Amino acid sequence: MPYVTISATKGLSADQKKQLLEGSSDAVVQSIGAPLASVRVLLHELADGNYLNGGQFATPGLMFVVELIEGRSDELKAALISTLSRVGTETTGVHENEIRVRVIDFPKPNMGMAGGVTAMAMGR
Repeated sequence: MPYVTISATKGLSADQKKQLLEGSSDAVVQSIGAPLASVRVLLHELADGNYLNGGQFATPGLMFVVELIEGRSDELKAALISTLSRVGTETTGVHENEIRVRVIDFPKPNMGMAGGVTAMAMGR
């Protein structure tokens, strides 16, 4: 934990995908101080016709969903949102106005950790 899921419209090169994954992981570590070993990043590429932006098809889109164990401050979350937005723009060329970041806090009893125990049971 944290987990980052990126949804991106089609068209990124293999190098851009790698940079986006690595840059997102680094953004989490730098902005909220999460240990690198605990960060997981997934990239889902959206097929053509599977993204509608303001009523328009065929527009570039990039969305980050970050799942965290509850307890981080609003300031840390704001830093995370800003850093991921910047990484997205710099890596893909999608304008920052078109990038969205959603942060979801999970209560400690609702998050399963290594070994099949909750974050609360692990003292997180």
